[in-house]
Amino acid sequence: MFLAKVVGSVWATKKTDNLNNLKFLIVHPVNLKKEPQTDVVIVADVLGAGMGETVICAYGHAARKAIQPDHPAGLSIEAAVVAIVDKLDVDESQLKKME
Repeated sequence: MFLAKVVGSVWATKKTDNLNNLKFLIVHPVNLKKEPQTDVVIVADVLGAGMGETVICAYGHAARKAIQPDHPAGLSIEAAVVAIVDKLDVDESQLKKME
């Protein structure tokens, strides 16, 4: 899983059937110092995350299972929002120990 900030949305009128009724967001992964990384990721969102919110995203099977628990293999997604973060506390002194 990874932390990310919602920076946009994607509209796709033509898509495979198993993606119907899914909202897609553009998220910018962030590191623990709350600085953005270089790439953006397109994620499926059924929780209703909004612009500027920090979210937790999952990749692969975990993402598909979060969206469709009974039949995750039936989804054509690679990443999904699994939580909207209310608060994020980072102990900066602990980060320095990791460097």
